[in-house]
Amino acid sequence: MPDDADTVFAGFDTINDLDDGQTNGPYIAEQLLPDTANDELVKHVLTKGVDLQQYVREIEQELHTLEEEQLSSYEDHEGALLELNTEIGSCDEVLAEMEKLLVNFKSSLGTINSEIQTLQSDSLSMSQRLKNRVVAEKQLSKIIQGVVLAPDAVKTICDGEVNEKYLECLIEVNKKIAYMRVHGKQHHKLRAFQEVQPELDRLRLKASSRVREFLLDKINSLRSLNTNAHVLQSSVFFKYRFFNHFLIERHPEAAVEVRDTYIHIMRQYYVEHFETYQHGLIKLERVVADKSDAIGMEETNKLSLFGSTKTVARDKPNVFNLGTRAEILGAEDPRAIVLSIASETNDKRPFEDLFRSFNLALADNATAEYEFIMQFFVSPKARQKITGSDMARMVFGHIFEPSIHVGEQFLKAYLESTYDALGVLLCIRVMAQLASELQRRQVPALDSYVNSMNMHLWPRFQAILDSHIESVKRMASLRTKAKIDTQPPATVRRYAELASSLLRLNVGYNTHVVALSLARLRAEVQAYLTHVAGGSSDKHAGLVFLINSHDLILTVLFENGFTEREEEVSSWKQELSTTVLEFAELQLEAHFGYLKQFVVEAEQQSDIGQISTDGLNHVASMFNKEWRGEISAINSAILQSFSNFRTGTEILHAVLGQLIVYYTRFHSLFDKRVARRGGTGGVCQPVGVQNVMVEIKKYRNNF
Repeated sequence: MPDDADTVFAGFDTINDLDDGQTNGPYIAEQLLPDTANDELVKHVLTKGVDLQQYVREIEQELHTLEEEQLSSYEDHEGALLELNTEIGSCDEVLAEMEKLLVNFKSSLGTINSEIQTLQSDSLSMSQRLKNRVVAEKQLSKIIQGVVLAPDAVKTICDGEVNEKYLECLIEVNKKIAYMRVHGKQHHKLRAFQEVQPELDRLRLKASSRVREFLLDKINSLRSLNTNAHVLQSSVFFKYRFFNHFLIERHPEAAVEVRDTYIHIMRQYYVEHFETYQHGLIKLERVVADKSDAIGMEETNKLSLFGSTKTVARDKPNVFNLGTRAEILGAEDPRAIVLSIASETNDKRPFEDLFRSFNLALADNATAEYEFIMQFFVSPKARQKITGSDMARMVFGHIFEPSIHVGEQFLKAYLESTYDALGVLLCIRVMAQLASELQRRQVPALDSYVNSMNMHLWPRFQAILDSHIESVKRMASLRTKAKIDTQPPATVRRYAELASSLLRLNVGYNTHVVALSLARLRAEVQAYLTHVAGGSSDKHAGLVFLINSHDLILTVLFENGFTEREEEVSSWKQELSTTVLEFAELQLEAHFGYLKQFVVEAEQQSDIGQISTDGLNHVASMFNKEWRGEISAINSAILQSFSNFRTGTEILHAVLGQLIVYYTRFHSLFDKRVARRGGTGGVCQPVGVQNVMVEIKKYRNNF
């Protein structure tokens, strides 16, 4: 058998048979061995011109050597290879068993998957059935809860005592009735609805009857005067207010009967209490002013019982001075007067205090009653609507109408006889505070009462001030030209105190009616004072009278804390300044008339040369001789005429100031005329202005 190498290289000897030209390496590679033409090794061998036979033998030798080495290596590893073969066989057996197990497991998984799908389908079906049952249960539960009533509740409604337990059962019954009315049409075919509806109607009528009897019995207990209605309202009616709400919704006829009965009884209850309280307050009234208490009323002697004349003593406070009467507007204690205590102490008070107390009691009772009506007679549904408020006002109006009438009559009786302007204005301010308090409490039911009271108060206030104005007019018309008293008359002090009091009561309100009435009164008083002063034959006394009167008015206004920002103060201040200036001119006319007349006439000359030197000389000589004595005389006259330190000082300064003005003007004329003449020869040299001013300073602190 030929060797493998010989077989491989068989046919290579033919190479030697080729021509030399055909033994070129590349040619052989391309022609005989086209498949190896691109082999680098073949190209290398052929290119180098290697002897192929020799090269073949070398290759064969190398192959033979490798074969022997491989066989030797195989023989060396034969045991290991046999062992590996055995292990491979064992692995094949194990893998075969594993394959069987996996096939069985795959089959089992398929079965389990099928079972899981079955369970999942059953679970979804059960879940859907559960949801349907839950939905059905909820719907059935609502229906059952809406129509089914516990037997104990039915028994309590029919036969049980009306108490808190009865209230709970009635609330439950009302829920069932409400549910039946809302869902009755929707579920009218249900047998349960058909059976329960008649029973609930009978139960509604039974409950309405028992609740009506209970409420009427409690309302009738209010007839006694000794019963405290507010205590009963809070302890019984407010606690069981649902009873009336039930009647309003489920038995309107019974609710109307309960409401009308309550209105009738409480109407009488309140009017009796307020009438009693009003009569008690009237006994405590202290009359402040009557028809004779007018600004322009003179204090005259009146005939006594036996014909003798004497001055009537007046045991009344000053009707024009507010004093402490305004304290009721800022009183921290809002409580009304307790009649029993006030009667024991015989505590007489002005009407505005009694009026405030009555209205405090009215407001407190009205507030409590209105809130009770809103809670008891207005259902929660209606309370959220305008109709609820209208219903409350209607019930409140019926109850409090006679009580409000008592308050109106109380005020009317006072207004018919009073001439106390301050008392009436205080009542007006009391009503303003009452309106503000009612607004804060959100009780609109008394708005008409407040408006009605103001409509009575304001006209009377204006009428009283008109009477004061008329009295001042009468005083002016009756005044004769007798010797005038320079001291302010009583009319002036009354006016000053009344004006200050009215201004105090107008602070914070700035009511136009008050300001207008004060302006009218001020104008009449000014006219009266001017008339009195002008009617005197002594002009000096008339001016002193005016200054003292103006000063008194301003003093009272300043004492009450008013400044010139007030029109009343600024007006009288202007009057005083004008009168003081006129008085100063009159004083200069009396003591230095020659100086004043000369200065006025000389200043009217168009040329300074026209001024007579004789006149200058006459005035200068008279002034030099008399000026100290005349200044002293002016000071004495003012001391005698004005006792007020501040006023006297101002007037003295005004007179002496005017004197300096005229004398300075005279000096100016004197200097100009002397300069034109060319010297002072033959002309008396007047006293220097500085000397006069030094002398005047001595009188600065006389007051």
